[in-house]
Amino acid sequence: MAADEPSLVVWSSLWPSRPNDRVRFDLKATEAGDTLLRFTLLADEPPPDESKAGHLRYRVNKLLFADLRYSYGQ
Repeated sequence: MAADEPSLVVWSSLWPSRPNDRVRFDLKATEAGDTLLRFTLLADEPPPDESKAGHLRYRVNKLLFADLRYSYGQ
């Protein structure tokens, strides 16, 4: 994992079959005091086929929008 506070976090791979793939989070503060978040899946060569890409997206979606959210009691 790498980080550049307060604007960048990069998760190391979540997938044993693709150990060099990473998830990058870019954070940007707004004038209104909110934070914009963009996350990007960074995949090394060879790129994942459509089936594997779907699995990777599903896993990131579950972690960010289910498991992480549930860890805060919501």
